[in-house]
Amino acid sequence: MESMFRSFVEKELTSLETIAKTVRGLCMDTVLQSNSGHIGLPLGGAEIMTLLYFGVLKHDPQNPKWIDRDRFILSAGHGSALLYTSLHLSGYDLSMDELKRFRQLGSKTPGHPEYGHTSGVECTTGPLGQGIAMAVGMALAEAHLRNSAPVGHFTYALVGDGCLMEGVSYEAMSLAGHLGLNRLIALYDDNSITIDGKTDIAFSDKVTERCKASGWNVLHADGHDFLSLARALDEAHQLAAPDNKLESQRPTIIICKTIAGKGLSRWQGQPKVHGNPHTADDVADAKRSIGLDPNQSFYVPNEVTATCQRLVKERARANTARKSSVSEAPSFQFSPTQLATAKGAGATRAFSGAALKALFETHPNLMGGSADLAGSNNTTLAQSGFISRGNFSGNNIHFGVREHAMAAISNGLALHGGIRPYCATFAVFSDYMRPAIRLAAIMKLGTVFILTHDSYAVGEDGPTHQPIEHAAALRAIPGLRVLRPADGLETFAAWQAAITNTDQPTALLLTRQKVDDIDDVLKQQDRPPRSYNDIYRAAQDGGMIIRESTVASSSQKLMKVTLLASGSEVADTLKAAAILESTTHRLQDTAGNPVTLAVRVSSVMGIKELLRNLPLLNAIAPQTDSLFAVEAGSPDSFAAAVGRSGHVFGIDRFGESAPAEVLKAYFKLTPEDIAARVMEKLQLSKNS
Repeated sequence: MESMFRSFVEKELTSLETIAKTVRGLCMDTVLQSNSGHIGLPLGGAEIMTLLYFGVLKHDPQNPKWIDRDRFILSAGHGSALLYTSLHLSGYDLSMDELKRFRQLGSKTPGHPEYGHTSGVECTTGPLGQGIAMAVGMALAEAHLRNSAPVGHFTYALVGDGCLMEGVSYEAMSLAGHLGLNRLIALYDDNSITIDGKTDIAFSDKVTERCKASGWNVLHADGHDFLSLARALDEAHQLAAPDNKLESQRPTIIICKTIAGKGLSRWQGQPKVHGNPHTADDVADAKRSIGLDPNQSFYVPNEVTATCQRLVKERARANTARKSSVSEAPSFQFSPTQLATAKGAGATRAFSGAALKALFETHPNLMGGSADLAGSNNTTLAQSGFISRGNFSGNNIHFGVREHAMAAISNGLALHGGIRPYCATFAVFSDYMRPAIRLAAIMKLGTVFILTHDSYAVGEDGPTHQPIEHAAALRAIPGLRVLRPADGLETFAAWQAAITNTDQPTALLLTRQKVDDIDDVLKQQDRPPRSYNDIYRAAQDGGMIIRESTVASSSQKLMKVTLLASGSEVADTLKAAAILESTTHRLQDTAGNPVTLAVRVSSVMGIKELLRNLPLLNAIAPQTDSLFAVEAGSPDSFAAAVGRSGHVFGIDRFGESAPAEVLKAYFKLTPEDIAARVMEKLQLSKNS
């Protein structure tokens, strides 16, 4: 068996032990100074991280975005002090002053690692299990790109007991094992500690058997013994050798037995060491016991600095000849031929599939799939194959029924670089995806979340499958663009807005049922069609006026009405506007005075963006008008747009099991119902 890492440890053992000792001292000082943070993992994982950063990882602190670097993910993000210390000693842009500002406002050392905020941090971790799931996505990206780009690196993740208890890790590790992602190596910090007590109070899984059953290699190591760790890492790399049989290609987990808080004599190995603050006396005692000066804090001897620099330069120098990059897709615009496929009546989920097919012609880095609903979500790229064990050349992914992990894995694909990921399921199951969607927004990733079956029109499947609060709940996530297109052209525009926005995730809410082509409805009302450029701007800005009133002013009372709608309700709202204006010569107020209605309709694809764009909002929904909004879901999203005197026709209860058209009438969202409800709120009636 190849002994690359064992030979390195045998040569550098004294240096590694000195670095690990320094790491422990810095971690203790960092947590003590802030009087906040977790010390159990940093002290228990010092040898693991020292070996990774100074003897294993292929990385270059001077080029932290090098595409072919090894990835390291601290899935147990509460141990951030250990990561920050390792990055500092490795030479990343993280000064000693930043270690001293741990967990303080504006520092580069927040309580949990944040991607894009601190150099060398590969992803934002903290919610347990998300990190290992994103690591699966990164490993999948590497396997895919290896077919066409000069890459060939490993993905490492340090996981804790909490990560393995969270369900998202089960899902992600199951898929990783199924696909045989042999360049994924997880190191399990097996310290038997949780916040409430020893792990055996709630966790008795046989991790070895569980991981083997999920298709992983399982190795064991003493987490405090460099030679033991090196032997396990050597074996993990040997198992990943390309000449091994296909059936033996598996990810590897190394179960590293450690002592939480090792060195803090009063607390090591005890539950309280996980996150409770330790005292200055505790630190002094610990430093004495490991041979550090208790009177010195945040101290790195010159010889340790020099050794760290030498070891990291050796890791970087070995790879300078293979500086590689992956080209990103160019900006684009749909062609007239492609836009022609967006015309006519149809389900917006079907138009989304057509948009994806068109996009793939100019964006071959598109990659994604569905949680066992590809045929229903219309997410398969017909021009490409499906990824499978031993064949990662395709762009389609069978995620299986794993919504939790699917979203997190897609974030990992985005984080890796060179891939533009999307994933899909029914809108109601976005609840399963919410932690990862939220992290995508925090990290400013361009992940696209396709959420179909977006209203009661799911129909006979009933209230469990009919999203009511989901659009509003998604819109509540800061930084997430939520677009609910009304027809084919709006769906294409929504996709164009999503794909050109590389630093913001997008959720597309799409229909199961067919919807009318908005231009066809406008034509029936003798109104001009929309231009695609205006629709695209509306996808970015939030909305647009699609119907202006042509009612002539008269001597009688003129009442201006603006109707806002999104998605599948836009066409029906347009029809309601025509009904209202067609009866205007027969309307009267409560005093019997004749009233003329002038009705404007605005399609609001993105209510969040519209509410932030005050000039456009005032143009689309003038406060001088009587304002109404229509959406087949929670009324919360549009309340701010219509104001206290306006009204939202939505749904504030769960659905029913019945055909979609029956439910439309039941929820009073037919064109006739919308018109009648407007008249009721305006206290208008038809004269005899």
